[in-house]
Amino acid sequence: MEQSWTAFWTRVSEAFHQALFPFRAVAQVLGGHPSDIQIWCFLCGVFFLTVVAIQTYGDIVLRRRGVLATGKVVRIDKSSDGPDTPIIEFADRLGKTWRFTSYLPVNGTTGNVGAPVEVMYDPLRPKRAREVGRPLMKAVHLVVWYAVVAGLMALAFLPGLISN
Repeated sequence: MEQSWTAFWTRVSEAFHQALFPFRAVAQVLGGHPSDIQIWCFLCGVFFLTVVAIQTYGDIVLRRRGVLATGKVVRIDKSSDGPDTPIIEFADRLGKTWRFTSYLPVNGTTGNVGAPVEVMYDPLRPKRAREVGRPLMKAVHLVVWYAVVAGLMALAFLPGLISN
């Protein structure tokens, strides 16, 4: 049994090693010799950076052209492994109803279905909407995700943090 597990994980490890060949080749052309785990950290860091950059871009657009509306909590999403988040519904200027899931956890204001919530949305793309207020929670959220990206990039680029 142990031999079959060892053989299985050896094949998996080799497959992951082979999958990284293009990234390893580019790194070597640029003068680097990263380990597999450093390449994986870099790829995960790029993925998370993309996700966080899209979120940040949406926040910047809302600061420039956002419109305020009053919405209400229609449901609490308890399906993920993370904290419970409110699902908020609001109507735009034309009266069309939109719904979004907040990325912030519920609090005293958003913890009850039917609770009114101030919303800011992009009139050109109403699906881009956020809760108004809660600046500390938004800042913590942003700092944590950029710290994750920075940590992954540090593991990817600083020699000696990860041994081969």
